[in-house]
Amino acid sequence: MVQPATTSVQRTVSLLQNGASSLVLREAFFRVRRFDEFQKRLGISRSVLSSTLKSLTEQGILDRRLYQQRPDRYEYVLTESGRDLYPVFLAMKAWGDRWLGSDGPEVTLIHKLCATTSHPAFTCDHCNTVIRASDMTYTLRDR
Repeated sequence: MVQPATTSVQRTVSLLQNGASSLVLREAFFRVRRFDEFQKRLGISRSVLSSTLKSLTEQGILDRRLYQQRPDRYEYVLTESGRDLYPVFLAMKAWGDRWLGSDGPEVTLIHKLCATTSHPAFTCDHCNTVIRASDMTYTLRDR
């Protein structure tokens, strides 16, 4: 039997399923940086949060930076790789808003540059039209 190819999609999903990774990243996108603030906002155990931050740091998604000595305290800042995950979260938010509804407060995105409510869309980098699955195809090739 032929095994399906593991793609970057599966590897990304695996990353986001690890512990509380998706929750920590959500907060990091909105500039939460310190352990206590993550814990306060997320309400998860210190051990789960600690292992999630360690994993995201080891994977190069977050950078751990010392901000205080005696006692040593660290903040966690998104790396370039981590910031590049933001469109993934925008896509998940849009899909969830449309198909799952909300059982909590509605999240409204405001674009700081123009100070208006925003509904980001993904567009083709060549013709600038909105991307839809029915307009796309793909090929697999070895690296």
